[in-house]
Amino acid sequence: KRRCEMKTAQVMKKKLIDYEPFAEKRLVERIHELSRNLRGLRVLHINATSFGGGVAEILHTLIPLMKDCGLKVDWKVIDAPSTFFDLSKRMHNALQGKEDSLSDEDKRLFESVEEENARFIEPDEYDIVVIHDPQPVGLPAFADFGNCKLVWRSHIDTSSPNQTFWNYLNLFLSHYDAGIFTLKSYAKDGILIDKIYEIPPSIDPLSNKNRELSDAEMEQALKKLGIGKEEPVITQVSRFDPWKDPMGVVDAYRQLKRKFVDLKLLLIGSMASDDPEGWKIYEDLLRYVGMDYDVKVLSNFQGIGDIEVNAAQRVSKVVIQKSLREGFALTMSEAMWKKTPVVGGNVGGIPLQVHHGVNGYLVESVEETVECTRRILENPSLAEEMGAKGFEIVKKDFLITRHLYQYLQLFADLTE
Repeated sequence: KRRCEMKTAQVMKKKLIDYEPFAEKRLVERIHELSRNLRGLRVLHINATSFGGGVAEILHTLIPLMKDCGLKVDWKVIDAPSTFFDLSKRMHNALQGKEDSLSDEDKRLFESVEEENARFIEPDEYDIVVIHDPQPVGLPAFADFGNCKLVWRSHIDTSSPNQTFWNYLNLFLSHYDAGIFTLKSYAKDGILIDKIYEIPPSIDPLSNKNRELSDAEMEQALKKLGIGKEEPVITQVSRFDPWKDPMGVVDAYRQLKRKFVDLKLLLIGSMASDDPEGWKIYEDLLRYVGMDYDVKVLSNFQGIGDIEVNAAQRVSKVVIQKSLREGFALTMSEAMWKKTPVVGGNVGGIPLQVHHGVNGYLVESVEETVECTRRILENPSLAEEMGAKGFEIVKKDFLITRHLYQYLQLFADLTE
């Protein structure tokens, strides 16, 4: 039996000063004030993957900025056999409400991986440890963290979970000093954490996914995506996952196609290393699309990376996120930042970003998706207005600087 080896993830250097042009002056001042008191604070983030998915993406910016603020920050990634990731994906789905049962064998597997990874924790090496999502949630039951403060950061919508899985998770939550949720309503009644903080995620305006692209970059990216600059394109960017309802997007596209004959659909997903279910959905989706060459199903395995996603979100007439359950949906804020109108499922964290009729529309069916997307496609001036409003919403609420500030505030609270 192979032993699990917890790994340390590496991050690039980033400087807060580069982000200051995007942030309100008062926010930057507050970040500096908090940083002065937190200098030298030792912080550890633990999650399940350093590549693919929104959590890793955020940490690749958040951690360098925390370091730039004078904190000492490490990032460790748990190691586990593939059977564990099959289980953690089931847990993730169940915590978002899917029917499933948890066997004693499941619990044994989960706890053995937590215990194995716990060997890499030294007591009192850190002042604060932030553990992300369910995969490493059990570490404090097996590791001696010493006197440090423990924080659980949930990135998923646990407002109506499968009760069996929630009860199991909650046993581990009793070890934590604080919990962070995208929305306070995600923290169920009876949760065994006393302090609950509401911190929505954010995007990095300077990352390859969100920065301005040169004409040459844009041209090259569109070539890779197989679309022309002037073609009417609608796009959904998301993991290949039933909760994201990619089939529903294809259904909506098929209805729209009758009216807009030149319409193209891009479905872009990244395969995260902790998401075995993705491959199956990807194959199902290809079969569902069939021989329609105006629908492109693309992933990182065709070399579609951040710059291509950036270009797709810029060139699209509408970016859709037809989720049935959703922790937040960074893809909405990413598109809004690029002044593209959005149509999103009326679930989870999407209504935080999409104000119905202002910067896009909230939808609850394929029919509504068709209707709202049609409205935007037919009204370029409405589209432009919605795009401009979306940009303002992200600038005010969903950039990494606000996220950093809330984390520093939390750290200050916990170390008082």
